[in-house]
Amino acid sequence: MGMRYGTGGYVISDKGILMLRKPERKEDPNSGFCPIPGGKLEPSEKGLKNIDGRVKSVIREVKNETGIIMINPLFVGTILFDNKDRTIPNWPNPDNFLVYYFKSINYSGELKESDEGVPFWAQSWEEINSLPKNKGDIKIYEWLRDGRNFVGVIKHQGNEMDEEGSWVDFY
Repeated sequence: MGMRYGTGGYVISDKGILMLRKPERKEDPNSGFCPIPGGKLEPSEKGLKNIDGRVKSVIREVKNETGIIMINPLFVGTILFDNKDRTIPNWPNPDNFLVYYFKSINYSGELKESDEGVPFWAQSWEEINSLPKNKGDIKIYEWLRDGRNFVGVIKHQGNEMDEEGSWVDFY
């Protein structure tokens, strides 16, 4: 089991909250679900010498997945997805993920479908709560909606989120 790194882009506008309907595919923990857009950090976006690598990653990933370009994204939190005891049907050996989340209320561009899925604007948190998602995403959306910066861990036992092993600190 290894560690992967990624970013998530939380874009809010008068049109709603930017979401992505993902296709079914192997090796994707969000296969068939509706997460916020984001993706992996490239090797050049990691490390001490690249202090803006995470920002570059979230802008690139959101644009590539949705056509939307985040303007002045602000860091809002980090989540470690501790997948050691997790079961994902289409991902037999899940790695751990450390994901940096950024928020933007300013953007440019228009929605554009990609290989990653179909982007759309969810009109409310109630709509988001009704979408197909990983069980841990419920916590992510609660933490983003809270409005404070956060550091958290989402842990699973099998296919269920481990409430005792998951936690968040707000600051």
